[in-house]
Amino acid sequence: MHWSVQRVTNNLFSVSATSDGVDYTHVGNYRSVEDANRAGRRFVSVRAHEQGHNSHERAEADVHQQGSLTSSALHG
Repeated sequence: MHWSVQRVTNNLFSVSATSDGVDYTHVGNYRSVEDANRAGRRFVSVRAHEQGHNSHERAEADVHQQGSLTSSALHG
């Protein structure tokens, strides 16, 4: 995932982020390029953490489900 900063006016910068290079999410508008980059970096970091956390939860659910199926087969 990465972000893009574009100058909107002399004192306004727009931040967008994407994970696939096609679909962008508007992060916000900021008064300085430094603030815009900071917001982009923070947005990408949070999204990466959320995706990693969700992947971990899905993996745990898959393992739990597999264990239940195996347990049912052994007891059934």
